[in-house]
Amino acid sequence: FDKFQAAFKDAALKRFGSGWAWLVPGKDKPLAIVSSPNQDNPLMDGGPAPVLGIDVWEHAYYLKYKNLRAAYVDAWWNVVNWDYAGGRFAELK
Repeated sequence: FDKFQAAFKDAALKRFGSGWAWLVPGKDKPLAIVSSPNQDNPLMDGGPAPVLGIDVWEHAYYLKYKNLRAAYVDAWWNVVNWDYAGGRFAELK
């Protein structure tokens, strides 16, 4: 789980400007981590429906975290609805 969190955080932090990090069903593995710019999502490129996503547009975190996107991503783990994400994964398999 720690490796997953680190990889997901890395995708969220490396997304320059506005965008998203996503957990999606993978081709070679059960799950993959991807990111997209602005309002784009994996479905727009013919990819799989997301299992989980984090909004890294400034409007998602600026009022509370200012320019500390990493702190926002760390706090985001406290509000993930794992039951819903698990259901999405089961649905999309």
